[in-house]
Amino acid sequence: MVSHYLGLDCSSKAIHGVMIDDLANLCFFDKWTSKLPDFESRFPLFLKSFYDELGIIKERFPTLRVAIEAPIFIQNPKTTMQIAAVVYTARFICFLHGLECVPIQNKSWKKYVLERGNASKADIFAYANIMWENSFKEQDHADAACIALWGRFNYLGEDI
Repeated sequence: MVSHYLGLDCSSKAIHGVMIDDLANLCFFDKWTSKLPDFESRFPLFLKSFYDELGIIKERFPTLRVAIEAPIFIQNPKTTMQIAAVVYTARFICFLHGLECVPIQNKSWKKYVLERGNASKADIFAYANIMWENSFKEQDHADAACIALWGRFNYLGEDI
């Protein structure tokens, strides 16, 4: 049976997710967000949407495995706390659905995927669009795809 790997990249405004299969083929990508201007209003809305859709995704892909970028420190403490809240709530939602959700530091997945822990956003975007044939318009989806690729390696223990 083919396994599927969902990579999640979180911000204070959204969760970007990209799913790949055992062969690193792109299966789908999605974005859970809200257009409301303040974090306190949008946070429960996009996480409720993520909760609902993750249940459907798990039913469709029963071998789903999840990797999520661990919270990063940003100069603004309020934003750092908001991102951490999204990351850990998304992990909890995965657990509620019976899914393991492995956190990975951004420098670690970048080192595995791009062989440089300090790879720039432009490097990641270029790599993802070469790997998956110009599939991404948003940086966060490119990041999520690379996190999924790391997740595939984490679970399978083998390179592409």
